[in-house]
Amino acid sequence: MKLSVLRQLRLAVVTCCLGSALAWAQEDGGAAEPAPLPPEAAPVAAEPAPADSAEGWGDFATTAAPKIFEGRLYGYIDSYFENSFGSPTGLLGSDGRPAYSEGGWEWDVLNLHVMAQGSIYGKYRYFVNMVARSAGVIGADQFVRIRNAWVEAPIFGSALQVRVGKTYRRFGLYNEILDAVPTFIGIEPPELFDPDHLMLTRTTNAMVHGTFSFPKVTLSYSINIGNDERIDKAFPVGGDLRIDYSGVLLAGTSFYWSGGPAQSAQSVGDGAPTGGAATWMKQDNYFVTGAFAQLNFKRLQVQAEYWYAGHDAQRDPSAVEKLAEAGLADWQLQRYFVDGNPASGTTAANVRYAVQTFYVRAGYQLALTEESTLTPYVQFDWYQNPEIIRSKSYGGDNEAGRSTNGSFVKLTAGGVFRPVPQVALKLDYSAHLYDVSRQTALEHEVRASLSYLWEVAP
Repeated sequence: MKLSVLRQLRLAVVTCCLGSALAWAQEDGGAAEPAPLPPEAAPVAAEPAPADSAEGWGDFATTAAPKIFEGRLYGYIDSYFENSFGSPTGLLGSDGRPAYSEGGWEWDVLNLHVMAQGSIYGKYRYFVNMVARSAGVIGADQFVRIRNAWVEAPIFGSALQVRVGKTYRRFGLYNEILDAVPTFIGIEPPELFDPDHLMLTRTTNAMVHGTFSFPKVTLSYSINIGNDERIDKAFPVGGDLRIDYSGVLLAGTSFYWSGGPAQSAQSVGDGAPTGGAATWMKQDNYFVTGAFAQLNFKRLQVQAEYWYAGHDAQRDPSAVEKLAEAGLADWQLQRYFVDGNPASGTTAANVRYAVQTFYVRAGYQLALTEESTLTPYVQFDWYQNPEIIRSKSYGGDNEAGRSTNGSFVKLTAGGVFRPVPQVALKLDYSAHLYDVSRQTALEHEVRASLSYLWEVAP
């Protein structure tokens, strides 16, 4: 039975964005990594043209010679709208109840990606991903940054491949696919990958990975190392192991260890950290571990992940002193300053704490026409970080930092309408639940996202 146009295109979208070797099946039989979609919606992986293809590029094309060079130029655009109906400040008002700010709305081009990928003889590959985030901000044109830039070579077929450069680490279900906005359910990423409270760096510098295929089962692994947030002689290392059963059930585990002392690339006042180390830490030795699973049953998809990060850190007293200007809640003042009073000095520099998060997402795809689909979805997120503050500019997070002990719950319901596979209109509503001095505070938000894939025809 022929696969639908939707099935063929949507995994091609995921494949392009990930630049994943698993989705670029080699001639020796490498298996495609499952896309985060129900199997009925997942397309065939876009493989490089076979070596004996008669097609070619420019002067290299002949009807007798193999296709040596292959490449693509494409990208994503994601226009984003959000309206918040009053936001808890994390403080108590004069009446002893949680205080709220007025809230407001924002409109932005949240993601603007330009990507290029190619191969030589379908084996030696490269991938470049350039991004301008918040490109819709008026009066402040954004710089284009290199999100990914790597080259890859097979050492032993699909069983052993080496990638070097700047690459997304393989970690859980979402780290490699967050740029492929049109392809997954939901608008915002799981809290694990929220830019305001990352649990680890998203990118690294070298990855060894491979795939082993058996009847109905595909086993894949990866090991990565890089600069990350290391200082001194630290040796950060991460890994991932997953098993896929017939595209129906995917389960696995990922881990990361800073390999010694780590330090944020950001300082207090420069914004949120780009990894797991807080901006006010002199150094931080931490690890992240957990598990994930994805079930695809007909048109139903269910995803779940749990992650735990253990931190053994040392605060920088001079950096902590600056937090006194960040509008801390009472419990945060008690955590960082003697008797909760900045004038009395900072508390003990050495601190151990844990960051945890869990989420579950479910969506059901409805076919409206041959190409258009509607996917209603629900999400549950929980996140906790006792070392967090609210102010983003001081290195905090405007969600967990509002709540006592840095924990919150988010409930979301929405839908994805795809008139054609390349375009996705997403609408959802979410409610954040915060604990403010043992009282529940709510924040209501509505969001909309219009995203699409473009490609320059060869």
